[in-house]
Amino acid sequence: MSAETWPTTDERLARRYRRLLLAYSGRYRRLHGAEMLTTILEMAEPARSRPSAGEAWHLIGSGVRQRFRLPSGRPFTVVTAVLVTVVLGVFGAAAGSVLGTSAGLPSRSDAQKLVNAAVTDPRASFVYPMSGSGRADSLNFSVSPGVRQPNWTVEDARAGLAADGWTLTEFTVHPRPASITCTADAVPGGACVFESTTATVIAERDGLILRGTATDFLAGESGDAWVGGLSGTLFTERNAAYLPLTAAGALLGALAGWLLTAALAYRLRSLPPGSGRMVAAFIGAAVTTAAAPVWAVVVNAVMFGAHRNDTGPVYALHAALRPSSHLDGVPPWLIPACTVAAAAAAAIALGLLMLGGGREGSPSAAQRT
Repeated sequence: MSAETWPTTDERLARRYRRLLLAYSGRYRRLHGAEMLTTILEMAEPARSRPSAGEAWHLIGSGVRQRFRLPSGRPFTVVTAVLVTVVLGVFGAAAGSVLGTSAGLPSRSDAQKLVNAAVTDPRASFVYPMSGSGRADSLNFSVSPGVRQPNWTVEDARAGLAADGWTLTEFTVHPRPASITCTADAVPGGACVFESTTATVIAERDGLILRGTATDFLAGESGDAWVGGLSGTLFTERNAAYLPLTAAGALLGALAGWLLTAALAYRLRSLPPGSGRMVAAFIGAAVTTAAAPVWAVVVNAVMFGAHRNDTGPVYALHAALRPSSHLDGVPPWLIPACTVAAAAAAAIALGLLMLGGGREGSPSAAQRT
């Protein structure tokens, strides 16, 4: 509705009523705004310059209710609104999870460089995603010194990590355990005995937490048999806002899902039948392909609820969407591919609605409201 269609009587009062009518959707204002404003101004007492508090709350409340209202007599729209609300609520929670995590988990190659700081000459170094039901935002690692460091100790792990910028929050040395005896098969030419000291290590750096066990490295005289090094888990730090941000993301996503479906449902009715069916098909494809990533995030949400009091790796909701964190028995590409496909189908549906919704404010469209 253009500015010329608004009543011009009592401009100060009319201007304030126009602002209150912004609570209604743009579609509703285009169809009924001029009539509503004219009626309100005609009923206003002479010399009034502002709406009463009761009128203001009534208009705002009625406008918000209208935005949430779905077209009547269309059960498919109700089902779609519920599904879209769930999908965007879950993705909103995942977005809040990203904001509530202090740092992103590094790639496996970058993580390998970080943990290799514990030794100056790593003989073997492994980094691999955590396994098990659900996916924690973490990586398991194991690094061992080379044979040229036969006297590497847990103290060297402390010094190496500190020199690389890690802050040691715990370093507890434990008494030596029972001796580990090698067989003749492990050491050519004879047997050997390992008596290694161990230490619990917890270190922090740039929002990452390293938690593991360091063990003295001891090798046989030939250097072929060895034991020791540093192994454990690398995971992201969860800040105090993690839960509030995740909950807020879920709530905002769910609200956006319902409001978006309600707004587009009316626009969909203004399309020609063929275009409307095409848009509905893409919306159905978006919701269907989103099922896999939604399920993955929900699994991590359940795991997070079960382990939220743990001090170990966080079952961050967004971690379920990574290829390296796929669900058991699912190809690593499936969850990311479904996420991209759902977003693409939704974008196409929105594009078709925006391009083909020119008749939405027409008289014929108003008659179908």
